[in-house]
Amino acid sequence: MEDLSASGIWLIISSTHGAGDIPDNLSPFYEALQEQKPDLSAVRFGAIGIGSREYDTFCGAIDKLEAELKNSGAKQTGETLKINILDHDIPEDPAEEWLGSWINLLK
Repeated sequence: MEDLSASGIWLIISSTHGAGDIPDNLSPFYEALQEQKPDLSAVRFGAIGIGSREYDTFCGAIDKLEAELKNSGAKQTGETLKINILDHDIPEDPAEEWLGSWINLLK
């Protein structure tokens, strides 16, 4: 957490690992949010989750990250984009479309 600014605009992107778990590379960030409970009231964020609707924990990781950010006071801008990898040959395509709309919300 010490490497991140407690203000500004953040874009959080996460796949879901296992049964709705945070991927290993984001676990330290998620655990720091839970343990340190930083004041993120000056942060605006967007969120993109990637997963498979074949699992009942579809995009569970982004749901957990979003909840912790909000618990720390961060304000979400726009709706979370949840990409079902079974619906898109290239999951970056819906993300790019969403990103353009999200950037407009920040103005």
